[in-house]
Amino acid sequence: MIVGSKYYRLNEIGSTNDYIKQILENAPEGTVVVADVQSSGRGSRGRSWYSPEGGLWMSVLLKHHQNCLVSLIAGVAICETFSGYGIDTKIKWPNDILLNDRKIAGILPEIVDENVILGVGINLNVRQFPDDLRDKASSIFIETKKHLDPQSFYHNLCKSLDTYYGLLKNEEVDALLSKWREYTLMRGRDVSIELPGRLVVGKVLDIDHQGGLIIMRADYAIEHIIAGDCRLLN
Repeated sequence: MIVGSKYYRLNEIGSTNDYIKQILENAPEGTVVVADVQSSGRGSRGRSWYSPEGGLWMSVLLKHHQNCLVSLIAGVAICETFSGYGIDTKIKWPNDILLNDRKIAGILPEIVDENVILGVGINLNVRQFPDDLRDKASSIFIETKKHLDPQSFYHNLCKSLDTYYGLLKNEEVDALLSKWREYTLMRGRDVSIELPGRLVVGKVLDIDHQGGLIIMRADYAIEHIIAGDCRLLN
């Protein structure tokens, strides 16, 4: 198994992604860093990520140049792991995992040289959130009243990540996209996607082999969007 081949567990750190950057020269593929608390956790687009005790905050070092597809394997692996506990989570493109329409996990891939540092934050047993997050973020405990053992969940997640990372390394992208379609809530939804200098509004048709959304605009033009700030409209 590649994912988890080397493992660091820390009580508290600023960011697990940043820690991997510090040890990058001596870190083999599959290195995982887990922290009980992050004091400076980050989400997408420079947003902060609330990372108190009770969550699973981790980063994995992978050797792949397509960070969008790495995000896909993370989303599929997270949803598949939750499915094993009888919890039905959904992928919101590009980097969010939802339960009952609230964010319970996020994914942050960062490219460093020929590496992708895959950051994963999962609100497992977090009991409460700051006022500014309560309308959009939640945890497994709040939504289901289930207390999941973080260490057990971590091991199950690593197994699933390893499986789908193997598909990616073997260029079995069709199999990966098929699994993504099982878990996503995006297909057929109307969305607005904020891009630099413009806003794209349309219906999600599918996902392409680079991990981009295929959108049909109101004028029936088709766009492939590889990254952007996505909002569901229905």
